[in-house]
Amino acid sequence: MAKHFRNAWLFTKNIYLSSEKAVIGQVLLRTDDTYEQAKLRLLFDYLFFYILLLFPILLLAMISQNEVNLILIPCLAGVLLGCLYLLKRGVPAGIIGMTASFGTLLISASSSFFNHQDLSPRYAIAWAMSILLAYITVNLRTSLILCGLLCVYLSGVAYIRINDISIYVSSGYSDSFQYLSNPITVILYMLFLIRALGQYYRNIISMEQQRTHEKQKQHLSLINQNLTKQFLLVKGFSRSGKSAFIKGEMELLEACFTEIEKQCGAAIGYLNEAQED
Repeated sequence: MAKHFRNAWLFTKNIYLSSEKAVIGQVLLRTDDTYEQAKLRLLFDYLFFYILLLFPILLLAMISQNEVNLILIPCLAGVLLGCLYLLKRGVPAGIIGMTASFGTLLISASSSFFNHQDLSPRYAIAWAMSILLAYITVNLRTSLILCGLLCVYLSGVAYIRINDISIYVSSGYSDSFQYLSNPITVILYMLFLIRALGQYYRNIISMEQQRTHEKQKQHLSLINQNLTKQFLLVKGFSRSGKSAFIKGEMELLEACFTEIEKQCGAAIGYLNEAQED
């Protein structure tokens, strides 16, 4: 059993790496901004793993014969695949993030509405992910708009429930099946949340460390160049001082010693600066 899980994991990992290279490989090479690269990776992870997540969700819908979900899940998959295509074409991350976040929130809200206004954690996590995606990849205003839409929907559900208004419920929906499937779907959504956002912050930290390392290398290279220049000057003044000493030109010798002291002081200053950094 462990071997089968390992093989399945390796197979999924290979698909992920190949897909990442095919979709955002060239886009990352054309992007110098590390934060923009992290957003592109987040978008790819969000889209890729959401599509994978839809397979078990679709299987549950097929088992329960939930007609609404059987229609909406392929629609959501189409939106996500379309976003992957836009990502590959180099469309700005903000546009893709807006499309993905609005699409996932509205379609999941539609599923919730026609499934007896289900407000279980599976939908709450999906809505939270949509809003966070908009906040990270687009801007605060877009995420607030999504929050507003969600509040309108929840208010509508509250009105329907309070006034006991009869609304169409998808065939195949049952409270007992929802309770039984909730542990599975919630765990899957939580793993999706951890993978997408967790990897995003890991990418941010890694890229910042890499950028800091590059800056340090450039700074050290500049210090080495300056030290080399100072030592060459000291060497030149030493030769001039030696020649002046042989010829008995004491004023020139004193001037050489003064310059040597000056250049040594400058070199010590560069070394102290390197230690402080």
